[in-house]
Amino acid sequence: MKKVAIIGGDNKKGYEDKLKTLNFELKYYDGRIKRKGNKNYFSNLLKGVECVIVILSAVSHGTMYAVKDVANKFGIKVVYHRSKGISSVINAVHENVAFY
Repeated sequence: MKKVAIIGGDNKKGYEDKLKTLNFELKYYDGRIKRKGNKNYFSNLLKGVECVIVILSAVSHGTMYAVKDVANKFGIKVVYHRSKGISSVINAVHENVAFY
């Protein structure tokens, strides 16, 4: 089972349900919780992930930069997405993750 991380947005349950039908596991962070040591948290969250979808309208600049730094360290593709809608986020997963 492949893993995809979604950073930001309010539809965790919706993202999770759609991704399960595609045989993906969701790693999720809503972007609201202020954390010290963001890079350590994201290092643990992003281990083994195929792709990270960052929803730009739902995260702070600090979160976006922390995710970008950790993803670059692990060689994970980061997709910056504007919409929070479930269908458009799932389409972004389709476009950026190889299905094999």
